[in-house]
Order: sequence, then C-alpha cells, then structure tokens
Amino acid sequence: MKTKRVLIILAMIVALFIISTQSVIASQTVEAKGTPPGLVKTPGAVATQKAVDKEAGVVGNPHGKHENYKGTITAVDASSITLALKDGTTITIALTAETRIHIPTVKEAAVDGLATGMTAMVQAIRGQDDSLTARKVVLVPGKPTKMHRVGIVTAYAVGSSITILAKDGQLYTYSLTEETKILPIERLDLLIVGARVTIISPRDVSTLNQTANGIVVHPPVVEE
Repeated sequence: MKTKRVLIILAMIVALFIISTQSVIASQTVEAKGTPPGLVKTPGAVATQKAVDKEAGVVGNPHGKHENYKGTITAVDASSITLALKDGTTITIALTAETRIHIPTVKEAAVDGLATGMTAMVQAIRGQDDSLTARKVVLVPGKPTKMHRVGIVTAYAVGSSITILAKDGQLYTYSLTEETKILPIERLDLLIVGARVTIISPRDVSTLNQTANGIVVHPPVVEE
C-alpha cells in the first residue's frame, strides 16, 4: 500500500514538472514572436518627433507626399519663387538653404541661375500655417529647336550684340560670338541699323540670354 502511494506521489510530481516546462517553453515562443530585442516600440519618441514637426510648421511626414506646381517664374530671389500657373493664378513658395535647384546642362545649379520668364516645376511641402516650402526646383526645358525671328535692326555692336524690333512690336537682343554667321556674306556691309534681318537663335533653357547663330540680311527695299 505504501509503495503504491509513493508511486502516485512521484507520478504527480513528474506531471507537474512537465506542465511547468511546457509553460516556460510557450512563454519563450511568444516572446520570440514579439518585438525583437533592440526594436522596442517607444511611443514617446514618436510623440517627440511629431512635436518637433509641429513646431517647424510641417504637417505629416516631411519625406512623404509633396505638392507639385508647374508654371512660369514671375519673381525669384534667395528666399522665394513665384510661379504663374496655367489656370491664371500665381503662387509663392519659400526657398531655403536645403532647396535643391536643377537646371539641365548646368552641373552646379543655384538660385541665381533662375530668372523670370523661365518655366519651372517646384516640389513643395505645406506647413501647418498653410505656407509652402520648396524641396526642389527643376527648370523645365523647352523644345530643342532653333528660333527664327524677323525684324528691323535698332542697335548693332559688331561682334557683341544686335537688337531688332520684331513683327510683334517687341525688342529682342541677341549676343554675338565668333561663330555667328552673317548670310549671305556679300551683304555684310548692309548689316546696319534700319536693315531688315532674320535672326537664327537656338533655344537654351539654362539662360534667358539669347545668342544668334546666324543673321540673314534681307536685301534693301527698292522704292519705286
């Protein structure tokens, strides 16, 4: 009888040991499936970052969604850029030291490479006060075609520049280089103020300065 009682007690001890061991293993398994060591979530850090963003006037994630605007530059300086949009409205966007400027064909572009009349795409982020700050400004290239403009010469400096009064009533000034060709060459002496000419000029998106590749001198009008 005593032997049977001892065996029952031993069996109960073994059973309790097995149950205890399984509980420990299950607990370790749940812990392993949980947050890995070193990656414990810290709600306080998230709240702190949100507070910093709010203080800086940034709504949402500054590296998330951005607002894009495309238009013609009507004003630009070191602190802001203003675009005339397609719908006829204008928008002013702040520029900072972190704003990246991209101009095709220009290796190290800066704000001073932008000018009124250029077309640009601005990627901006909106602040809590509804203001916009530019993350990136990209100059939009135009069609890589040559332009031909006919007009009357109003000013001419040999080897330097030429200004014409075009058919649209506007004055246009072109820089002249050693590569600028006068056509036909036999009319070179006729290239004076008052002459009618056609200016051949390439479109360069990196600058609003226009350079004449060629000047076609028209024959003088013979009055009857």
